[in-house]
Parts: sequence; structure tokens; C-alpha cells
Amino acid sequence: MENLNKITENLDINELLEFLEIRNYKPIEIHKYKTGHLYVDIILNGVEGKFILDTDAGKTVIEEKKKKIFEIISCESDKTATGAGGEMSIQISENNNLKIEHYKIENLQIILMNLDHINNAFKNLGLDEVDGVIGSDILISGKAIIDYTNMVLFLK
Repeated sequence: MENLNKITENLDINELLEFLEIRNYKPIEIHKYKTGHLYVDIILNGVEGKFILDTDAGKTVIEEKKKKIFEIISCESDKTATGAGGEMSIQISENNNLKIEHYKIENLQIILMNLDHINNAFKNLGLDEVDGVIGSDILISGKAIIDYTNMVLFLK
């Protein structure tokens, strides 16, 4: 780890881009709400959406009320999800296609659940609702590197 710190501590953004590009990473712009939440624009099943980046979420989640908009077919699950909104029932959807700029995943499993706890808080602050959450399943599969200073997500 010490060697990595020596390599990266003096890199500016252009050097970082070059360093990661050689390793087949591509940059994706991250946006930030005034709440501090980070989000990316995605395309899910051919439909554009706004998804929060959540490195602590185990799976990618979509707001259950957006099921028809994103052309999602799902089934009830006996499992539940636990998060900032407490424990909630979920639905599971298979075979979804997700695109974040250049990065594509086919046959993605997505969890559907109620995200009112997030969207109501955002509405109260005058912010747009989010369609879902990008979880660590996508971040791990894309070998994500997040450059918080320059608001860039790198996926391979």
C-alpha cells in the first residue's frame, strides 16, 4: 500500500486519467446534491435515470414506484432489505440492462423497494427525486475507483 501512495500522492487529474486509462478505466462524471449525496446519470433498460452512489449498499436498488417507467418485471421476495430506512420488503428483478456512460452490464439483478424515506427528504429540501441507488455490486464488478476531489467515478 505504501508504494501505491507514493505513486498516486503527487498525481494531478490529467496524470491520474492517463494512469487509469492505460489500465482500461474510463471516467464518469459524478454529481453532488447539496445534501452531500453523490449521484450518476444512468440508462436502465433504455430509460434515463438518476441514481445515488452508495458504496455501503450491497445491491443496486430501484424505487418500486418506477417499475413501469424502467420496464421492469419483478417478483415478490421473502427476503427483506435493511438500510437507513429500516427493514423493508423487496421485489427482485432479473435480466436488466444498465449503462453508465461507456460501462454496460447485461442480465443485472436489481432489487425494487420503497425509497420514500430518501425522496421525501429530498423533496423537503427542494431537490429532485432519485430513481434508485447504485450499490457495491456494480462498483465491485466495475472495479470502481472514486476520485472524490475531482468528482469522477472510474469503472473498468
